[in-house]
Amino acid sequence: MPFVRSFAVGAIDNRPFGITTDGKYLWWIGLQNRNIYQMDKSGNLIRTINVGAIDTVPRAITTDGKYLWWIGSSNLNIYQMDKSGNLIRTIDIGVIDNAPKGITTDGKYLWWTGSQKQNIYQMDKSGNLIRTIDIGAIDGLIIGITTDGKYLWFCGDTHNIIVQWAK
Repeated sequence: MPFVRSFAVGAIDNRPFGITTDGKYLWWIGLQNRNIYQMDKSGNLIRTINVGAIDTVPRAITTDGKYLWWIGSSNLNIYQMDKSGNLIRTIDIGVIDNAPKGITTDGKYLWWTGSQKQNIYQMDKSGNLIRTIDIGAIDGLIIGITTDGKYLWFCGDTHNIIVQWAK
């Protein structure tokens, strides 16, 4: 697949970290300023949501179309926000895994990775743990995760791999 385009975002935040799309907009996390940024697909900044007062290490982000869901590594929580930046819910995940890395949603469930125990976790949107998938034998440091509705796809940093996993 050929390269299409890129956007320089260093002037906005020089530490872009997690990214997701709701189909219309890109939403990404900047670690330097502890913000969530909303951009159109032409690279124009639409909105900046400062989340540093909520968690000083915003790490990963996903959307179910209506809400933003993001992981904060300093407080070890998953946060649900509306697209205006209003906090809806906080889910404590530190008791499950103290090194959360990536998050995605299939619309019904949240799927997130934790490198402390080398697992993928499936939760409902109320924070109830549904299932734990041990992926330590595949890769010890799972960073990013996404889903296409049928499969989970995740990146492993230890073995530099991308894995397709049946949900």
